[in-house]
Amino acid sequence: MNIAQNPNRSLIRIFCLSLSGLLFVYSTIAVYGLFALETINAAELAVGLLRIALGPLALVAFLRWGWLADPLERQVSLMGACFEADYAELSTKTKTRSIVLVTMLSLLLELVLIRWLASMFPVYSFYKNFTMLACFLGLGAGYAVAERQPCAPALVLPMLALFVGVITLLRYDTGAAYLIFSIGWLSTFDLPVYFLLGASFVICACICYPVGQLCGKLLHSSDSLNAYSLNLGGSILGVIALFVMSLYWLPPAIWFAVTGGIMLLFVLSRDDFLPIGIASFCVLLAVLAWPVQPETQRIYSPYQLLERTAKPDGLMQILSGGSYYQKVYNFADNKRGQESDADRYVRAYYEFPYNFKKTPERVAIVGSGSGNDVATALRMGAAHVDAIEIDPAIAFLGTRYHPERPYDDPRVTLSINDARNFFRTANQQYDLIVYGVLDSHTALSHASNLRVDSYVYTREGIAEAYRLLKPGGVLSISFTLINDALGFKLSKILRDLPGAGKPLAVRVLYDFSRTTAFIARKGQAVTMPDANAFASIGFTDVSDYFAQPYPESAIPTDDWPFFYMVERAYPVTYMIALGMVLLLSYFFVRKTIGFSDPIDRNYLPFFFLGSGFMLVETKAITELGLHLGGTWFVIAAAILLVLVMAFLANLIVTRSARKLAGPAYFGLFASLLVGYGLAISQGQWMFGPPLMQLALSCFVLTIPLFFAGIIFSSLIAEAKINISTAFAYNLMGALFGGVMEYNSMYFGFAFLYLLALGFYSLAWAFSRKSWEFSWKSMSLIRTGQ
Repeated sequence: MNIAQNPNRSLIRIFCLSLSGLLFVYSTIAVYGLFALETINAAELAVGLLRIALGPLALVAFLRWGWLADPLERQVSLMGACFEADYAELSTKTKTRSIVLVTMLSLLLELVLIRWLASMFPVYSFYKNFTMLACFLGLGAGYAVAERQPCAPALVLPMLALFVGVITLLRYDTGAAYLIFSIGWLSTFDLPVYFLLGASFVICACICYPVGQLCGKLLHSSDSLNAYSLNLGGSILGVIALFVMSLYWLPPAIWFAVTGGIMLLFVLSRDDFLPIGIASFCVLLAVLAWPVQPETQRIYSPYQLLERTAKPDGLMQILSGGSYYQKVYNFADNKRGQESDADRYVRAYYEFPYNFKKTPERVAIVGSGSGNDVATALRMGAAHVDAIEIDPAIAFLGTRYHPERPYDDPRVTLSINDARNFFRTANQQYDLIVYGVLDSHTALSHASNLRVDSYVYTREGIAEAYRLLKPGGVLSISFTLINDALGFKLSKILRDLPGAGKPLAVRVLYDFSRTTAFIARKGQAVTMPDANAFASIGFTDVSDYFAQPYPESAIPTDDWPFFYMVERAYPVTYMIALGMVLLLSYFFVRKTIGFSDPIDRNYLPFFFLGSGFMLVETKAITELGLHLGGTWFVIAAAILLVLVMAFLANLIVTRSARKLAGPAYFGLFASLLVGYGLAISQGQWMFGPPLMQLALSCFVLTIPLFFAGIIFSSLIAEAKINISTAFAYNLMGALFGGVMEYNSMYFGFAFLYLLALGFYSLAWAFSRKSWEFSWKSMSLIRTGQ
């Protein structure tokens, strides 16, 4: 049987091969872990051997696919036939109503997979949009075959349960979370990382494929514009659902329960394979709810997974995604003289900034975390402390478990906010501003490469904080330098501050040998106080080293906020991973859709519209995060705003009898050029009070999406357009646009406007009506008709 004629069999084959590969990796890690044990009892040996046995079984399944192909093919064919028979009996009204729920399911599934994987392995946080691209691939391929092939949504829950189970094994068993990144020579070339990314990319695409297929089928139950309107409504509900779950810090078991519940109640309720769906749903929830580490408290904040454990002294330690994040210390005055040498050193680190500003009246702590810096400020005599922490869950843990109870002190004001937004709206001045050792473990949003602290360490970000210092006020920035380039950047930014003079740079060794504190004073130079005393405890003055010249082009700005990159470049690791994504996407499309049908020129505008939309959406989300604060609810609001703009555009096209695509293209190109001009000038030409500037910025950032929405809706309104095929091209275009978004790492985010302008120009060029669009349309506008 031709693969293109039976894509579901090919889908199962791709899924099983990828899952077998992950199991083989798990078994390999089990072998490594077993031999690494110095002592082992019989029970541990038996369990270890069972784990190891999975490897050969997975390898047999990987290499001898034919043994499993026939029975699986029969089951998948039965699933498709049963669903198609039940689907044919549904009324048109029921199908139309289902568009909202299934579209909500598709978006919720995408967002849940992104969040959950990022909480399991830190690598998914740094390659966060890879999961999004995988979901685009699966949904787009499903849309493409919606009308041509049997749909088997009963596959989704079994595949999801298996994937979640294997990733959970890799994360929590045999120390895989650590070993997968540190096995000998493999880790030198990041091979385990690339394999993990590649296999999960393919598996996520497989999971989303039947959902996209079902969405495509349902879209044909109503006229195109109404179906698109319902599709957008479902997407909005999906974002709202995840927003509510994030608001209450609900765990993944609830995320997947909502997603799987929609699948069971509204998709599989009439399917003969409902028992398989229920069984898979129960397995899925059991895996997610299983207490893999009962001694650890897990909190799924809106940003990341936080794990509360205890240090040997009984005080709290916080992990993020399995990696060390923060420790709590008790340096209360009644503890002096009872501390270990290590604790005395840590106390000296926290109190170091106060050697430059004795008994400060007002202090701001950026990244106040679990409260160590706040407690220090109070002990050092601060009259008032503004504590800024973006993650409410970390602040909660600090409030509840810090032994000095700093957040309960009436002198402390806790702000759950983004640092940039706090400083931009602050109306007081400070004697001392202290940046804690910030090192974000999560991305700003699923659509970009930025971390939540990326805009904190730009030239403009640090300058905003510096402007709030009183004359003689001190700015202290401590950072764990994974490479010295980060130190050169911070030193250069501080040297360029007006009146700051040469900053002081001191190796303080807190948690890491390269942790360095950079100190700048407003209006005067900074010198090392009591150098001999600090040298005796290990502090080293490295100011002259970091005062060396550093390329201006590598300094992070609001347009190029990539502080963690050494220079403007296409990172090799990202380029390898993106090449892998494109290659895997090619093979996935080849095996599921096939290339027997030629590319239809009529649908190419949808591809380029998807690419342009993805770029402009990314720019809008990141820029709104900059202006309003990069908090999770601002990002969620930005995504909702994008969907609402598309919904309004579709509503206008639905109610208008005129041809709107032509004028919309003019509006789109003009708004992109205005947005680009605003971006490269960094808002220097904006005028009016701050609120007016904010409104103008929001308008400029989102109006291109409104015009693009009018064009998209106008094109799908054409009678000869197959809406599911249009969505397939659009999602594939969005995938390509997501890959092209990485150009921002070299050129900056303003460049995305030029890329989008190019893609939208191609969409206009390939539009069937573009050549006649008309002077007639323009004449109607001029005459007011």
